[in-house]
Amino acid sequence: MLIVRDNKGIVMNLETFKAPTMAECLAQVKQKMGHDAVILHTRSYQSRVWLGLKRREIVEITAGQGMPPRRPSASKITDRPVERNNAYSRTGAAVTHQPTVAPASVAAAVKRPGQGLLETPAASNAMMRGLSEEMHGLKSLVKDLVVQVRSTKCPNIPEDLFGYYMQLIENQVTEELAGDIIRTIKQQVRPEHLTNDAFMKEKLCEQLEKMLPVAGPICRKKLVGPHIVALIGPTGVGKTTTVAKLAATLKLREKHRVGLITLDTYRIAAVDQLRKYADIIGAPLRVVQTTEELKEAIEAMASYEYIIVDTAGRSPNDTLKLNELKTFIDAAHADEVHLVLSSTASQACVELAVQRFSEIGADRIIFTKLDEAAHVGVVLSVVRRVNKSLSYLTTGQDVPADIEVGHGRRLGRMILGMTEEPRGTVGQRA
Repeated sequence: MLIVRDNKGIVMNLETFKAPTMAECLAQVKQKMGHDAVILHTRSYQSRVWLGLKRREIVEITAGQGMPPRRPSASKITDRPVERNNAYSRTGAAVTHQPTVAPASVAAAVKRPGQGLLETPAASNAMMRGLSEEMHGLKSLVKDLVVQVRSTKCPNIPEDLFGYYMQLIENQVTEELAGDIIRTIKQQVRPEHLTNDAFMKEKLCEQLEKMLPVAGPICRKKLVGPHIVALIGPTGVGKTTTVAKLAATLKLREKHRVGLITLDTYRIAAVDQLRKYADIIGAPLRVVQTTEELKEAIEAMASYEYIIVDTAGRSPNDTLKLNELKTFIDAAHADEVHLVLSSTASQACVELAVQRFSEIGADRIIFTKLDEAAHVGVVLSVVRRVNKSLSYLTTGQDVPADIEVGHGRRLGRMILGMTEEPRGTVGQRA
């Protein structure tokens, strides 16, 4: 314990308490000094134990308790203020006194006797900081346990590459696929390159690019008649906005004649939304409800280069509606059928949608809402699992700006958390 006095003669007993957690440390202060104690300083640091092989978190609190002035004794009490947080002097010699508290702080402590220790702002801040540190430590512990469990379950993953394996797993790449990627990389690089993080990430990015087949942009190949593109998918994935982006790209940027057809008469605002986009880009829009109306609309647009068909969202579990959708797609004789999926959906939901909508005849995949996705590894897993090519990615709500042709390298860099490269032109031909 250290006794400190300010220039008004007010004296405080200062003592430092240490414990593994903030809560335990505050309990020591309360037990030793009671409710009148004032917290002056808190800090946390790590102490090495077990011959320095392990670290232990230590929380330290310096608290004071006011007491009335008394006559000086033979031991001289310092009146000289010193810096609060200096543990050593500039020469390196240990300082034998604790920081002197500002007079106002001591006076406040004396004027407010009986104030609860845990009700002071300093105590509240200390408690919140302690809880934050404990939560951080708990998260680190859980992460270490996950790594240990996965390393036990995956003995075939090289230790030098296990960190990259975990990065793929955390980005929702399946364990089987992540293991294949890591083992392939192990065979391609020399041992001395394993410690070069930048080199390893570039090699991983190259491997991911090879594993992401891309279809390229929409391209008309026939000489006579319109190139018909249909978009299908579950509800809420952004099909109508994607139709508008594709139409605007083909019409405004590439100067093609584009017509729009919508089958989505179930949502009240769907037709109005697409009609507004059609008016802005100067493209005709036909609303159809039967297969006969669909055929008539396509015949009416026979002179156009492209026709984009928007469909109503369907639940993967609604077999009746899926069969109805298949009837429309067959009647349209679509040249391309793009399955639109949200990158924010879980892998299980995406795989179910792919399985059911593939029965309709989807041959390409568009992933939307990439800007909202916490992890993009699901894109790789789904594309590899269903063996379908990636055509487009959407990255926001702006029409037509936030759409781009699918590119394996860009996705690979995103999965690995690397700095993004400049995006390619939306309508760029492969």
